[in-house]
Amino acid sequence: MGVIASGSRLVVREMFLEAASALVAEVSDSDLAEGRVYPPLQKIRDVSLAIAVAVAQVAYAEGLARAPKPEDVRAHIKSLMFEPSYRSYV
Repeated sequence: MGVIASGSRLVVREMFLEAASALVAEVSDSDLAEGRVYPPLQKIRDVSLAIAVAVAQVAYAEGLARAPKPEDVRAHIKSLMFEPSYRSYV
């Protein structure tokens, strides 16, 4: 998502490193105490957003982005995220 949002021309090693760091930052001490090495699935949207922002920041910092850098990268990426909203037919 960060690559798409920034329009990055390339996916570089630093993006993978920042994505991994963002993922690690989302694992809490309580997650670790419960034996989790990843955040719980209920946080998937927040974790995905954090990773996308980290990747986009690399694209902007390295001059790889083709899209202009928004004032608020996080808000911009959040606005691009698919919002699952299903109509009830029951």
